[in-house]
Amino acid sequence: MLLLGLLSAPMALADLGQSFHNVFDRIVVIGNLSFLGLPNDFVLLGVTRILIWILCFTLFFGVITAIGKEKKALGFLSRSQGMVVAMVVATIAAVFLPPELLLATGAGWATAVAFILIGGPIVGIALLLWKIPWDGKETRGTVFLKLIICLLLFWILSVMRSQMGQIT
Repeated sequence: MLLLGLLSAPMALADLGQSFHNVFDRIVVIGNLSFLGLPNDFVLLGVTRILIWILCFTLFFGVITAIGKEKKALGFLSRSQGMVVAMVVATIAAVFLPPELLLATGAGWATAVAFILIGGPIVGIALLLWKIPWDGKETRGTVFLKLIICLLLFWILSVMRSQMGQIT
């Protein structure tokens, strides 16, 4: 009985691995919205409009409720009325933004995030290289560590350069 259990374990694990692979594939299909059957531009604009709506609604509703607490300009609105006003304004903002503006805004934010994700480690490594002898005493070990850090920085920059060459 024990032998039968040990022999069937790899088959059960293989089936479990295939199940995980199928779940991962379904998540990717949902994430890239290919199940809608639309071209990528329409899907990208649709998701961006939804995200703009969520952002506008959150900001407007937060401002309306904050002003309502202080009983100033929009203090006459109740919480539910403020929610309706925020929904209407967010819907108008999301529907009537031109696609070119949505794509330009998305490209700008993508550039900023890429700059932070790529430039952040490079600046951090360069700062580490600058500050390494923390006590001010340069030894053979710190010189070797600086050499390793310089090689790492050189490798990162050369990989980035080759990747950018393949993209353009």
